[in-house]
Amino acid sequence: MTREAVRLILTEAGRKARLDGAHVIEASPGIGASALIALNYLVENLKPVKLAEIRSQHFPHVSVVDEGIASAPKIEIYLHEADAIKLVLISRNFPIESSEGGYALAVKLYEFLAERGALSYYLLSSSRITGERGIYVASLNPEDAKPFLNSGARVLTSLDNIPADKFSSYMLMLYLRRTGRVCILISEAVSYFPDPLSAKDLLSVLSRALKFKVDLEKLEEEIEKHRRILEEVQRGYERMIQRREERPGKEPFYIG
Repeated sequence: MTREAVRLILTEAGRKARLDGAHVIEASPGIGASALIALNYLVENLKPVKLAEIRSQHFPHVSVVDEGIASAPKIEIYLHEADAIKLVLISRNFPIESSEGGYALAVKLYEFLAERGALSYYLLSSSRITGERGIYVASLNPEDAKPFLNSGARVLTSLDNIPADKFSSYMLMLYLRRTGRVCILISEAVSYFPDPLSAKDLLSVLSRALKFKVDLEKLEEEIEKHRRILEEVQRGYERMIQRREERPGKEPFYIG
C-alpha cells in the first residue's frame, strides 16, 4: 500500500493554518495510558481549534466506543495558540503496529506539519523505569532537553526500549532526520491501571518547559477517583486473602 491509503481531511482552519514555530505534541500508548490521558486532557481543557483528521485503511478494523457512542478510529490534529505559544496536538486512542501503515501515516502527517513550519516534535509516553514516580527526558540536543531538566525531569540514560508504536517511531525518525528538533518525555507509571497522577506529572513538566498554561484541577478529581478505586481493589484483595487464611484446612488423606 502507498500513501493513497491515507486521507488527510482539512478543516477550514487547517487550510489556512500557519504553524511556524509550533511545538508538535504526540502521545504513544504505554503503561497506565499516562501519555494518552495527558494529551486528551490538553484537548479537552485548552479547547484547541481542529485543523484536520486522518482516516486510513491502515487503522485497526474496530469501533472505538466513547461514552456509549461508537465511531471509527481516526487521528485528529488540533492547534492551540495563546501567549505567543503554538501547540499542535495529535490525538488518537489506538496503537498502530503495522510498519507499512505507521510509515505511510507518519510521512503524510510530517509533510503537512513541516510544510507549514511546525519543526519541533515532542513524544509523550509512559513506562516502568525505576519503580519510583518521575519524568524522564531524552534528546540528541542537550539544549532542547534543558528546559525539561530545569522543570523537574531527569535524563533518560537508556534508549533501548522507548515505549513507542510504529506510528510514533516513524514520526521520531522523520523529525530527527530532517529537523533534529525532537524530545522524548516519559512518565514513570507505577500502575497498569489508567494512571492520571502519572499524566499530571507529565503535564506539569511539559507546561513549565514549553511555557503554556493549563488548569490541572479537573485532573486532580480524576486522581482522587483513581485513588479510591485502587484502595477498594486493595481492600477486596485483602479480604480475599483473609478468607483463605480463615478457611479450615483438610485432614491429611492417605491411600494404602
